[in-house]
Amino acid sequence: MKKVFLLICSLSIFFGLLPTNTVDAATVNPKTMLEKKFPRERVTVSKSVDLNGDNKKEHLLITDSGNFYLINSKGVIVLIDTNYYSDEEPTIHILNISAKEKHVAVTLDYLPSNTELLVYKYQEGTLKKKLSVMGDVGINISKTGEIMQLWKSHYPEGGWEIAVAHYKWNSKKGKYIGSGDLP
Repeated sequence: MKKVFLLICSLSIFFGLLPTNTVDAATVNPKTMLEKKFPRERVTVSKSVDLNGDNKKEHLLITDSGNFYLINSKGVIVLIDTNYYSDEEPTIHILNISAKEKHVAVTLDYLPSNTELLVYKYQEGTLKKKLSVMGDVGINISKTGEIMQLWKSHYPEGGWEIAVAHYKWNSKKGKYIGSGDLP
């Protein structure tokens, strides 16, 4: 009995001292993690979602300095892009492309009516930009990930009408394909 007790105590001490190399997505506070590594950054927009279907969340963060970060499921902080400034707070959207694939879209609004859309695909632990469009009138995103860009088609004699461009993800080509009135 004494040997069993000593064995259990020894094992609990041994395993308690082992370092862990992974970050448990359920216990990590992404804002705190980013602000600890980069003390001058303040998170203004954040979203946590499982982008690759591994049942571990990735964290998307935009800071007041206009930086867009990803904390992948392994706890690695990746700077994705800079200059994410807009007249209103940026919005992070998750596009459900298919049952196994999700994309990240960020909209930046500029008054009075312009909206910039940047779309990323999660690949190899980071986000890769797949689409960047500006909607003079606006941007609409469907639940299935189809994007509608509303822009101003100007007449030669003055004035304009609304033109509509549609973008849909083509998994075989690995890019968004545009149709309709493309700018």
